[in-house]
Amino acid sequence: MTAYRAAVRRTVAVTPLMRRITLGGESLRDYSGSGLPDESCRVVFPGEITRNYTIRRRDPAAEEIDIDFVLHDGGVASAWAAAVEPGAEITISGAPAGKYHPAPDVPWRRLIGDATALPAIGRAVEELPAGARALVVVVVDNPNERQTFDTQGDVDIEWVYARSGDAGDALRRIACDRDLPEGPGYTWVAGEAAATRDIRRRFRHTFGLTADRYDTVGYWRLGAERWERRYQEVAGIVDPKLAAADAIEDDEQYFDAVDDIYAEVGL
Repeated sequence: MTAYRAAVRRTVAVTPLMRRITLGGESLRDYSGSGLPDESCRVVFPGEITRNYTIRRRDPAAEEIDIDFVLHDGGVASAWAAAVEPGAEITISGAPAGKYHPAPDVPWRRLIGDATALPAIGRAVEELPAGARALVVVVVDNPNERQTFDTQGDVDIEWVYARSGDAGDALRRIACDRDLPEGPGYTWVAGEAAATRDIRRRFRHTFGLTADRYDTVGYWRLGAERWERRYQEVAGIVDPKLAAADAIEDDEQYFDAVDDIYAEVGL
């Protein structure tokens, strides 16, 4: 996997709990991506700790990318983003892909997420063509965390307020308990991993949506340390089953199999 060395060029507070870091360097001129709004890269933090982050803005000509960080208590990435100053160097890697893929002629899009999904939501909204309809619902801590986006699209944005511990339940209610607009639209949901996992299963098995009608992405996990401890306890059972599931070619059948494997051991 190719690594790209970059330096912090600018930092700015987007909101009290969201900080934008602009990375720059000659290597970023050749750092190609998928072009999808939710494409991400792997950031290597001090101590060789890696985390995936959405690329909020990409500018090859300026040799820059922007990454937005949610600031919270604990965590190496948040601590780094809160304290870093221009000139600091960091490594990124990975081949950005992304999952957001509505059909070009889709009559409407729903974008639902918590604060961690805002970089992708912001980019998706700003890249909408003229007249494209989008219904956006974002769960954030408080009104101070609202953002504004410049767009040519026909966009309705609703802000829902909930602390991080309640964000997953809010996502479930928004994604699954509300009526959909008429027509074959597309829904993209991102945020807390257990919530997006539940939402995917309901979209597929309760609502009967086909795979081209939705995508879900888990960006973080409530109780991550507890989940990781449990995973280590059952790794001998889980890992061989996950390896076998890799042979499943259909993505949704694969995710069903992974969900079942995790559920069997209480993950």
